[in-house]
Amino acid sequence: MSIPAPQIRSLSWDSFGAFVLLAAAMLAAQFSHDRVVGSDGFFHIAQAGRVFGDMPWMPLSVFGDGWVDHQLLFHAALAPFAWLLPGVLAAKVGAAVLAAVGLWAIYTFLRAEGVPLPLLFALLPVALSWHLLIRLEMPRAASLSVALMLLGILALVRDRPWGVFAVCWAYMWTYQVAALMLPIALLHVLVARLPLGLEPRSLPWRGPAAAAAGLLAGLVVHPHSPRTLTFFWQHVVLKVRNEAGLPVGLEWEAGGFGTLLGMAGGGVAALLVAIALASHAARRRGELPVSRLTVFGVLLAVAATIGALRSARFLEYSVPLSCIALALAARDARLRRGPPSRWAVGAPLAVLVALGLGWSSWRAAQAAVASEPPPDRLQAVTAWLAEADPEHPIVYHFSWNDFPELVFWGPTNRYIVGLDPHFLYLADPALWTLYERIGGGWGKNPSKPIRERFGARWAVLVLPYPGGRALLDADPGLRLAYEDQHALLYEVLPAPGM
Repeated sequence: MSIPAPQIRSLSWDSFGAFVLLAAAMLAAQFSHDRVVGSDGFFHIAQAGRVFGDMPWMPLSVFGDGWVDHQLLFHAALAPFAWLLPGVLAAKVGAAVLAAVGLWAIYTFLRAEGVPLPLLFALLPVALSWHLLIRLEMPRAASLSVALMLLGILALVRDRPWGVFAVCWAYMWTYQVAALMLPIALLHVLVARLPLGLEPRSLPWRGPAAAAAGLLAGLVVHPHSPRTLTFFWQHVVLKVRNEAGLPVGLEWEAGGFGTLLGMAGGGVAALLVAIALASHAARRRGELPVSRLTVFGVLLAVAATIGALRSARFLEYSVPLSCIALALAARDARLRRGPPSRWAVGAPLAVLVALGLGWSSWRAAQAAVASEPPPDRLQAVTAWLAEADPEHPIVYHFSWNDFPELVFWGPTNRYIVGLDPHFLYLADPALWTLYERIGGGWGKNPSKPIRERFGARWAVLVLPYPGGRALLDADPGLRLAYEDQHALLYEVLPAPGM
């Protein structure tokens, strides 16, 4: 006897109700504090407001030759919120709704595969890791990435190559993590060859072929093609090769076994239980050993957890995939032993999820307030500058991390670099080196290179910046034009004799 292939259920009121509940949970968590989590979200909501337009804000970077929106469909998904709601509210509501989409994809995947209590298992990842919850609160593409990855996996296991092709194409337009779909498809081929019970073995090479074709189509058939091919090389290959030479966000630096346990210990526990259940089922020669899908799910979760050992970014995949592996392994064990009462399984899991959600929401809110600045801290200085100089000036800023907030509140200006340092480095390595040295306090009169090399008429120093004010106040080429508790704005004066 083999595990019966479940039927895919169409969208129903149950599915709609599940999404509403998930959205309500994510909105409640998002509005338990007033911060926008993750500075990049400011840029994403600003770009979403002009989703099919250009991105003129970094003329000195690789984008000076033309914008390549490698997250085009993510910005399109955010666009309705950017068009209908004021900025900060749009960022928070958009992030919460897209987080619900990611969790709803888990629910839909598990429901399609006949897993009992799919809604509870969909909520389990954020109940087990408040770090995952706070990452889902960021207005970033991670939630859509999880949804598209699961949709692609479902197409793989159902042997729908055209579905794999379409998902990979859309995925590549959404987030370049889409490239992972090719190794995922290759892993599925290996798992399909395992001798598990009476399930027929197959060699579904159409899956990897469809994934590769879809990913390539997503790069070639794109509104910003052919620059998409060059940008993929720059953003994915060259960035990784030069990671040690350029600064990266803290999420790339956080790694190691201790960090993994501290940030996603519950996800690791879920994976270990899934491995134990699957191993026990595989050892026994009963009627219903472990299914290939469960083995596939466990291996995907193991791979994602190894990724999370290196970088906190992979928590977005390791914790959900670990919970999915647990749900599939529990399904297999339940079918082999006979269905226990729904109350016996559902009640303890519901209590665990409810307690975990409460803890995660409270802890994430504390962390957001402690680590994120007030979302409107640069509103006043950019408003003053817009009135003083409305002619789209280049504004020098002393940290690349300041770019998203500056462009959110001052979208009529131009800036030096943001999102990733390699965008400036790849355009002009010497200019990036100079920018980094100035930001580190090099030179008694930084106004000269700011004026001559960067072409800036204004320089904004976002506070706190130890030693920054003393250095800039001593520069005769700078005149303090505006100050408040969050920022200092200097006019860059013309060179003597000009």
